[in-house]
Amino acid sequence: MKMERILIRELEDIPGGKVLTWGNKPIKYVVRDPYELEENCLYCCSPKSAEASLLDKMVMCNASGVVVHKPCGFDVERWKETGIGVIEVDNWIMFQIALARIYRTKFKVPLIQVIGSAGKTTTKDMIGSVLNAGMPALVGYANYNTAFGAASNILDLRDFHQAAVVETGMKSMGYMRFSSSIIKPSIAVVTSIQRAHYVTLGSIDKIIEAKAEILEFLDPNGVLIINGEDNNCNKFPVHKYGGRVLRYGFSENYDIWAEDIMYKEFRTHFVAMAKRGKRGKKVKIDCTMNTVGKYNVANALAAILTGVELGMDPRDIRQGLADFKPMAGRLKVYAGPFDTIIIDDNFNANPDSTQLLLEEIPKFTENRPIMLVMGDVERPDEQIKQYAQKVHFIIGQQLGRINFEKLIAIGKWATEYLTGAKSEGVPESKMEYFETVKQAKEYFKAAIIPGSVILFKASVYVPVRNLIRTLDDLK
Repeated sequence: MKMERILIRELEDIPGGKVLTWGNKPIKYVVRDPYELEENCLYCCSPKSAEASLLDKMVMCNASGVVVHKPCGFDVERWKETGIGVIEVDNWIMFQIALARIYRTKFKVPLIQVIGSAGKTTTKDMIGSVLNAGMPALVGYANYNTAFGAASNILDLRDFHQAAVVETGMKSMGYMRFSSSIIKPSIAVVTSIQRAHYVTLGSIDKIIEAKAEILEFLDPNGVLIINGEDNNCNKFPVHKYGGRVLRYGFSENYDIWAEDIMYKEFRTHFVAMAKRGKRGKKVKIDCTMNTVGKYNVANALAAILTGVELGMDPRDIRQGLADFKPMAGRLKVYAGPFDTIIIDDNFNANPDSTQLLLEEIPKFTENRPIMLVMGDVERPDEQIKQYAQKVHFIIGQQLGRINFEKLIAIGKWATEYLTGAKSEGVPESKMEYFETVKQAKEYFKAAIIPGSVILFKASVYVPVRNLIRTLDDLK
């Protein structure tokens, strides 16, 4: 679908932006890489760009203009003579956000926005994999989920895209509203509502309120897809949205549900049953995905339901899910040294997502010995000491109910993992504590159990990924 062109008059009122010169060319695309320059593009250039060679390239490809940071060091008269426009901006980031708002209006394609305390990136990538099995779709880059990240992803849209999916995070009240005002989603997906921002916002109710700001910008003719199995998602104020609300879960009570879940060789097999159309005609899809865990089945259901809503062929949906590959740090499973299986789920864990994973571990370890490398799941801040100690102790109790061979606990609060596990009868000989990853390194390498499943789970405050890297030296 051809996008509408942007006219220079639409950019003249952007705060902090000043048009120094412009010809009569419209803007087709926004690019931020000199190798992507093309006809009628607007190039957001680096301050280090060499003016002469850049101008030659832009003239050669018949580009429309360039955005430069104030103060502009270019010879504006020279650019004017060639018909290439120059826009000077005070704030690079805010200009691109404002530009993305305009750019978004030029595309009449379904745009899916994924939010939630956990599972955003995985669900976004699953949706992207499903969509790309049936149509060219833009998938937001990595976990680039700030407001600027949303803008940056929007600016990557092109004529050939028939859909787009991006994720957005939430840092405080008002942040989701700001990001959603850029995206203006056709479909919103809510994966979960957990304690990821509990310390910042103070209560689950406040977290729900902050995330619900997305509803102000969700297309009233669109759809809200929400996790029906999540107790906090069931408190989401769906009554504030006038469009359709669809839920996913593990029973026929939902618009889509999973049956016959089975783990084999660290892959997941299940049957998705979806209701399609006003009469609720059932669509059955036999699914396989390259990851494990019931909550990843839930994430997959959101992706499948998105495909169903966009009228995709079930065969394409099935193939797209099978093609999905988890990112590093997000329940990625692969072979390690000494016949071990590595489960890398160390990216920004929170207490609730950690407990959900621990519930599942015994179901897919296939009778292998279990080795756990557990870092803190809350920030190392003395102001939250009582809360942090409590949640880590509770996780420790849950660890104690897993028949593991070795637990390596790392971080400020991780001693509570050991205390909690001891309360469940785990002997001290199976557990070791270290304050830092560096201190744990040599012990970890010596403690590896051949043939075991090694789970890495931690927040960003404890970089256990550095231990994962040491495994490469042992292969």
